[in-house]
Amino acid sequence: MLAGRRPAALLFGGAGILLYRTVALLAGSGRVVLKPWVVALTFIEMALDCVTMAGSARWWLTRCAGHARLPLRAGVAATLLHAARVSVFVLGRTGPWRDFDVRPEHRADHDERWTWSQVVLASVLSVLGVIGVVVVWWFRRRSPAGARHPR
Repeated sequence: MLAGRRPAALLFGGAGILLYRTVALLAGSGRVVLKPWVVALTFIEMALDCVTMAGSARWWLTRCAGHARLPLRAGVAATLLHAARVSVFVLGRTGPWRDFDVRPEHRADHDERWTWSQVVLASVLSVLGVIGVVVVWWFRRRSPAGARHPR
């Protein structure tokens, strides 16, 4: 499953999408609107995305399945952290946790900006990312040990 350049390119592209969305959030009003702990999670996710992209570029250049370990683990961590951030976002738009992730002075503007369709779309895409992680993990566990790191 990990032979060739396609898995490395797909991982690079997926990390690139997450990195773009993270940079767009931080370059926009995210640093001002969101509470510092949410911004910190965002910076950690951005660092994991960069590690994933650098590792997958190395994996793509060398075509060595042994170089897949770091980008796959960093990609999993970035995907799961992104899912956690999306969960915080969704919880911050609902029920008793309303706006717990947004600074008080920006709550009214933040509520007007996000529609329910955007919240649902973010949730669905995040769930798909976690499903992707589970599928890759499952395929890696099924493949024989020798197929993971050919010499």
